Amino acid sequence: MASAKSSALPRVAPSHLKLGAALSLAAFMAACATAPSGPTPMPGPGPAPTPGTDVTSREGVTPPFMRGQQIVRVGLLLPFSLRPQDASALYNAAELALFDHGSPNTLLIPRDAGADEASATAAARALVNDGADIIIGPVLREGVAGAGNAARTENIPVIGFSSDRTVAGNGVYLLSFQLEDEISRIVSYASEHNIRTIALLAPSNEYGRRVESALRAEARLHGVTITSAQLYSRTDTEAAAAATAMAATLRTTPTQGILIAESGQPLRSIATALVRGGVDQRQVRFMGTSVWAGEAQREPTLAGGWYVSPDLNSRGEFEGRYQNIYGQAPTRLASLGYDAVALAALLSRDQGARGFNRAAIENPEGFAGSDGLFRFRNNGAIERGLAIIEVRQNDVAVLEAAPRRFARQGS
Repeated sequence: MASAKSSALPRVAPSHLKLGAALSLAAFMAACATAPSGPTPMPGPGPAPTPGTDVTSREGVTPPFMRGQQIVRVGLLLPFSLRPQDASALYNAAELALFDHGSPNTLLIPRDAGADEASATAAARALVNDGADIIIGPVLREGVAGAGNAARTENIPVIGFSSDRTVAGNGVYLLSFQLEDEISRIVSYASEHNIRTIALLAPSNEYGRRVESALRAEARLHGVTITSAQLYSRTDTEAAAAATAMAATLRTTPTQGILIAESGQPLRSIATALVRGGVDQRQVRFMGTSVWAGEAQREPTLAGGWYVSPDLNSRGEFEGRYQNIYGQAPTRLASLGYDAVALAALLSRDQGARGFNRAAIENPEGFAGSDGLFRFRNNGAIERGLAIIEVRQNDVAVLEAAPRRFARQGS
């Protein structure tokens, strides 16, 4: 049974005046090696704060031009020193969401999440002292765990970007791309199309081990047999060698599908090696996760393959908007920063910081974001509406669109 329409995160035309404010990075990020870059898309409501001009009120940090307002403070914990490219894109996207959706009393407060749990905990505590009403980020699982520990005692929700579900719950939500849901979607689709045997190629790291675990669990649920699994060190040479070995194995142990949990050059090396090794793509379906997006169509040997993806139309709109404002393509994670800040603006629109409550965040109807439909489960994990995409020569086609509504929970 379908639910009512999900809450859209609205998009405002670029010509609209900027709403809300972002604190000066010079004031709050002086210790970072690399600060976010990119043009400011639109003029602000007042002069930007400079180092030493911000004051801390009883409620929290307050720039001079926002004195007297009931401020909604949104803390950003991003990996400025550890992963500057991702941090810059996430910050740009967060600002873009603020410009599009924020009210004049919304304030972004950025801080470096550091490289481990201890540094993220310290940064989150600093945001608590700054008066943050909600904390967005970090990216790494250790950082999300540290931020959650610091924010939980003050009942401040955290929306992190890790894909590791073990750090979710008890006030911590994960706005990320959940690997286990992607595996569930592709295995379910494959079994519906009479693929009953699947082999696996994946790197021998945490990602690959999670793929294998999820694949085996979903295979049991759908009556699918895992014929073989090859895990390898993530280099082009090792990936190609693993694919060559699997091609030889398939001569005696056939399979109907191969899940290739890879991206970039290792993905291209694997696909080429499988075909050279004699794998007939008319009989064996290549399959992948969302990391195939944007690059699979550039590899001819992947033509005919299937992969899981968030809604392509929503993603395309976001990428075009970002490219138009910043003059460059966003990173894969950038949309998470946009959606998190847009969500914070939506929840606080009528009730201010009181809107950051569990019932509102866990709205079962979900939200329409830059990667399509999503909602948070009561354990803090995210559920996304996912599409099935087929790779074509220099293009892709949607075989099964992402849903526009979620089924009611428990139905």
